[in-house]
Amino acid sequence: MQIASENLLKFAAEQQRRHDGKSCPIDRKEKGHFGTPTEIAEFMAGMFPRLPAGTIRILDPGAGVGTLSAAICDRIARLKQPRKVLVEAWESDPALLPYLAKTLHQCGDVLESQGHSFWFTIQSGDFILENADRPLFAKSRPREFDVAITNPPYFKLRKDSEHARAMAHVVHGQPNIYALFLAVAADLLRDNGYLVGITPRSYFNGPYFRRFRNWFFGRVSPRQIHLFESRTEAFRSDDVLQENVILCAQKSADHTDVTATVSTGRDLSANGLQTRTLSYSQVIDDPAGDCVVRISSNDLDQQIVDAVDRLPNRFRDSGLEISTGPVVDFRATEFLLHEKIDSSRSAPLLWMHNVRPFITTFPTTRNGKATHIRVSEQSRAILLPAKRYVLLKRFTAKEQKRRLVAAIMEPADCYSPLVGLDNKLNYVHKPKGELTPNEALGLATLFNSALLDRYFRAVSGNTQVNATEIRMLPMPELRTIAQLGEKVARKREQATAAIEELVARTIGVDETITVYLRGLA
Repeated sequence: MQIASENLLKFAAEQQRRHDGKSCPIDRKEKGHFGTPTEIAEFMAGMFPRLPAGTIRILDPGAGVGTLSAAICDRIARLKQPRKVLVEAWESDPALLPYLAKTLHQCGDVLESQGHSFWFTIQSGDFILENADRPLFAKSRPREFDVAITNPPYFKLRKDSEHARAMAHVVHGQPNIYALFLAVAADLLRDNGYLVGITPRSYFNGPYFRRFRNWFFGRVSPRQIHLFESRTEAFRSDDVLQENVILCAQKSADHTDVTATVSTGRDLSANGLQTRTLSYSQVIDDPAGDCVVRISSNDLDQQIVDAVDRLPNRFRDSGLEISTGPVVDFRATEFLLHEKIDSSRSAPLLWMHNVRPFITTFPTTRNGKATHIRVSEQSRAILLPAKRYVLLKRFTAKEQKRRLVAAIMEPADCYSPLVGLDNKLNYVHKPKGELTPNEALGLATLFNSALLDRYFRAVSGNTQVNATEIRMLPMPELRTIAQLGEKVARKREQATAAIEELVARTIGVDETITVYLRGLA
């Protein structure tokens, strides 16, 4: 009897619908549970290059209702040679366990009807803590699983949490639970076993995940990385705004080429994918021990990455500094004002909505936010001198076209010698002096360009713009930046295809890339 390709996945999807119908979306979000859509689960199960003959030991941590187990069992059901399938599913939420059990029983019925044998165990304990006690990271520890497939929970942990302490070898700062799931799953694989996981992209770079990346990619090598062009498509039904990736990695020290695939929507068939092959060194960038994962959406973006990487300096070496706005609104409520007093007793307070490409709009009321801040001995520690700054938004809204949005703040536009900058803004300044008009305009032009935005998207795994990441950006010399600003000032145009061409010439990209950037302007 031929099993219909979607039987198991349809069964799992029905279990997910039943669970969701009896649970609260807010509760699911707090627990970090986002059920895997069936088309993504099927794609993930297909990412394993091969499945072992004989016995297949499968690990499914954070199993939910068992959708990923169903997907891989569906793949095994089609194999002609009989397999002995052993699934270990971990799920700590009691509300999910009945649905998970039903899905795994159905997997057994389907596999056995096709001549395979099937056993499963459901572990309802804490996947991290119970496996960290084995002990985790012990070199002599036996590897148990041939494959691991996971859509782990997603939520931040306290620095002093029991999970963070148990995983101190791989965490720094405030960790996220999903990275710990990846680490433990990798540790439980046998040598040359495979891990496939869908997670946020945020671990690809940044200081918080540096220790994790060094540990993780010291043990596994990426074989395929899948990008979703849209931040909302992967978990559309849960209204999740997150840049997700799917990683297929092998427990091996063999650094071979990496397959990069990109989908623009839910079409994950071969026809809906862009596929490229990249060298390991193009994907894992480790010049300073940061082990950053860099992946671009297409060949043209990869050429942009290569061109920007050839620039002579990093931002941190330019003589400039980038800092985060010091006003944290909920900590400064006693100083916030909705009306201006005068230049000696109040100062403008700027938020993200005041930052537009090239232009800072001085106080405008929005969503009832304060537009000024009281000047006093107590508030001076969170106020800045009103100098010429380049302001950068730290966050972008949903599917906003650009990740990088930069404005120039002119001191002449500020009625006070001081200014307040909200914590969701970064500001570029000269520690010993002030940016010249051309330097500020050149910097704003670079940050607002499609070229630097595409580069940043390729190397940054975050939906926010952190000062640490900007310090690492390759940059022209400061005098070259000032020359760019002078050229832009002469053109008296901003954010146009002509500006993109000026930036392209400054960076030194070829005409093909220039045409591509004009189209993105």
